[in-house]
Amino acid sequence: MNLVQQSVKQIHKESLKNYYDVTRAEDELFDMLQSNRLYSEVQLVLDLIKDITGDNNDSYKVRKMGKLLSNLFNKIKIKYDIKE
Repeated sequence: MNLVQQSVKQIHKESLKNYYDVTRAEDELFDMLQSNRLYSEVQLVLDLIKDITGDNNDSYKVRKMGKLLSNLFNKIKIKYDIKE
């Protein structure tokens, strides 16, 4: 049972590491922008986050901005009946 508990702890630790990894969050943002054909704007978004918060980007800020933009893009697509 001890080996199972260690495995669960390790998996949880890796999940947290991946969640807090800024590079991974930026990659997710890039993927979202790419799926909306806006991949060239990733640096603009990262700079905006930095300008607004006044410090370095962290994974939480990058993910929140990505979620906001994704929701906005989806609403625009629905409103203007844009097909993928």
